[in-house]
Amino acid sequence: MLASMTLRDPSKTGTFSPSDREALLEALLLEGPELTFTPRGSPDPRLKRLVAILARQAARECYEEEVRQARERRTTAPRA
Repeated sequence: MLASMTLRDPSKTGTFSPSDREALLEALLLEGPELTFTPRGSPDPRLKRLVAILARQAARECYEEEVRQARERRTTAPRA
């Protein structure tokens, strides 16, 4: 599907042919349902899983940065 789509010459302006338009629309369509958020109901479990993954990643990055800064302080601190 995507192999048939090529870059157009920017100097050539015009409309898409029907087959180009269909190929672009097909590439944009998703197979599964979209994530939904219902503030007063039960949120989509995939959304909850995504939030948990992003929170773990942020915590890991924060911890790694704290460890890196602590190591820098130890190595650059003047000895008494």
